[in-house]
Parts: sequence; structure tokens; C-alpha cells
Amino acid sequence: MERRDLLRLGVGGAALLAGCAPQSRERRSDVIRLWVAPNDAEEGFWKVAVARWNALRRGLPVTFTTIPTAGSSEDTVLSALVAGTEPDLCTNIFSGFAVQLAALKQVVDLAALPGFAELVARRRMEAIVPGWTQGGRVCALPIYSSPTLIWWRADLLEANGLSHPPRTYDEVYQFSARYGRPGRRYGMQVVAGRDWRDRWFDFISFYYAVSGGLPYLDGAHALYDNRAGLEAATFMDRMFRRGWTAPDFDAEEPLVSGLAAGAVRGPWDVERFARIYPQTLARIAVGPMIAREAATANSGGGPTSTFSDSKGVVIFRSSRVTRQAFDFLAWVLGDEALNLLWLRRTGLSPARSDLLTNPRFAEYYRTNPLVRTYAEHVASARPPALSEYTIDIQKIMSSRLVEPLMTGQATPADALARAVGDTDRMLAAQA
Repeated sequence: MERRDLLRLGVGGAALLAGCAPQSRERRSDVIRLWVAPNDAEEGFWKVAVARWNALRRGLPVTFTTIPTAGSSEDTVLSALVAGTEPDLCTNIFSGFAVQLAALKQVVDLAALPGFAELVARRRMEAIVPGWTQGGRVCALPIYSSPTLIWWRADLLEANGLSHPPRTYDEVYQFSARYGRPGRRYGMQVVAGRDWRDRWFDFISFYYAVSGGLPYLDGAHALYDNRAGLEAATFMDRMFRRGWTAPDFDAEEPLVSGLAAGAVRGPWDVERFARIYPQTLARIAVGPMIAREAATANSGGGPTSTFSDSKGVVIFRSSRVTRQAFDFLAWVLGDEALNLLWLRRTGLSPARSDLLTNPRFAEYYRTNPLVRTYAEHVASARPPALSEYTIDIQKIMSSRLVEPLMTGQATPADALARAVGDTDRMLAAQA
């Protein structure tokens, strides 16, 4: 069942979600219940953080479990809300899903809680929180930020005349013309895949880079049928038309075989390559998300903008311990020792802009140069659009923009216009 189908089933009108929880189970007020992402690295962090909090006895005790996921975390959360089994706090929430929960009136506005501004200042999140703010409300607070950057095989670049990772479209074109052999090897993997989520790792990343981080959606209107969108779409189109990229790279990891010399990757791939492809990782150079002009890609005003695959934490409105839950959350996120522990356990950069200037993190980044490159882009990386219709928006982006560019069935300008038009009509129908 699609998430939106489950959403409609669960809400049926606002009353069902609002009324289910009290009928199902009496809310506890003597403990804070927390759900965390279902992976070993994050579970290991929360085990330590919760144990420290409970030992300090500075507030209500916390119990936690991983999100009991059979399908997606989002479907599990919605099912729990219908059944009245949701916790007080839940992590692993991406920004679009947070907006969805807020539209259902199921989460607390964190910005309205005492101590919120102090936490933002203490954790140096001033440049990050605006990307999670809508109408002055913050329904989820980001725990980490994972910018998308481009991995390049440094040995292949050097063998073809480039001493540094490409920063502009022209540099990618020049390299691809030298390295590429249509049907056999390619300059770069341009399209991440065919699922709606993959748009974060291709067109949206390219769009943020060339637009300087400008939004691609504003309420019920898509914005990417503009100069930045045309430049990003034209780059993708030219790579396909010249045979410098391919529609699919599913059979293997293209960076390992050299099938592609460059590909968009996140910081989570550092640990994966270290474990599975250590020899390839030793030959990887991480470059910025590319843009049309060097002045745009490397303007001197800071790192290039890009997409951030970030996840945050929410407090459900059904909680009877909202203030105490936020006190615990503020303690975890505001504690630099725990931020460092998170970094060491997960390899994902805490959502704070002082990572490279704070002495607390200096040693870690000194010994992990690839992860340091990602940390440089945390403040300039942008989360997904704040929309409860993320899935629908990106399905349209896939079918009306990216797929026609892959097949050559539409020009970049026509594909952009059709995708934006369909998106606007879909959003208008939801109003």
C-alpha cells in the first residue's frame, strides 16, 4: 500500500487519527518512549546516549527501541498513529514526512517549546533550521545532514588530463569525451535510478548546485522551470545524447569497475566502500556538485549548494511528557561529546555548521578526510522540499522530466514545462 493510501485510510478525516490513541492505550507520564532508526550504527549510539541520560537522573527515564519496520519507516509510523501505539519521540523522519505529520496535526511545533532557540544557538544550527521551517513552525529537528557530492576515480581523471575533480559541466564534458566509450564506459553516472527517491540524488542535487540552494517548490507551485532547472536538465540531456552516461548501472558498482568514472554518492558510502571495496576507496577523490560555470560552482562565497539527505526527530502531540521529551532531546543534540560519539558511530555529520571550526571534532576529521569533505558542505546543503506530497511530486519529476531526458523524447525546456505543469495541477487538486 502506498504511503498516501495508508494516510487516507488512517485519517479518514482528522477524527480517526486524533481519536485512536486514547482509546487504544493510556498515555504514560512516568517515562519517555523513543523510536530510533532501524540500523546497528544508530541503535548503538542511542543505547549509549539513553544510558547516560538515565544514569544522570536529570529528568524522566527514557526507554527506546528501533522503529518496528516491516515495510518503510513512514508506513510504520502512520500505522502506529492509527493504532495508538506511537512513542513520544521518533527519529528517522525526513522533512517531507514531517510536514505530512504536521498537516495531520500529529506532531508538536518544536519552535514553540521553551529552550528551542537556545538549543539552535548552542548546536550552531542557525544556517540549517530555516530549511526545516515552514510558516514559522518546526515540526522536526534535523539530527544529521548528509550532503550529496560526486565521487571520482582520481586515477582515471589523472590518466585523462584532470588533476582535480570536475567542478563545472564543461569539465565533465571534456573528461567524458576523452574517457567515454559509448556502450562500454562512461564519464559519469548521471541518473541515480528510477525510483521517486532517486531524484534527490540527480536532478534535485544538480538543481540546488546551479541555483545556489534556491527551492524547487513553493507551496502549491513548482519552481524549477527556470534558468537553474534548464541548466541542470540541459546537462543531463547532453550527457545522454553524447553517450557519456547510461540509463542504468544496476548490474555492478560502476566506480569499482570503471564503467563510470564519477557518480553522486553520500557519506554513508564511505563505510560501505571501506568494508567492501577498500582498494577502490583509496582511489576516490570527492568533488563538489557540479554547476555550469566555475563562478557558480566555486564562487568564494562558500561551498557549492547541494542536496542534504537529512533525517530529523519529532515529538508526537499525543505525548503526555512533551516538555520532558524535549529536555532529553535538547540534552542529546546539544552535548558536543554525544555529537562526536554520533559521528564516530555513524559517520554522518551532525546538523551543525561548526564541524570544521569546533576543536571537539578536529581529530576525527583530520583522520577521515573523505568525511571531512562532506562536513564542509553541511551548512550549504538543502533538505527536500517541505511538502506532504513529496512522493507525488518526485514521481512526476521522474516520469515527465528525467525519463524523457534519458530517452530523448523531449527537449529539456519541454520536459521542464510538462513536469512543472503536471506538478502544479496535482497540487491544485489537493487544495
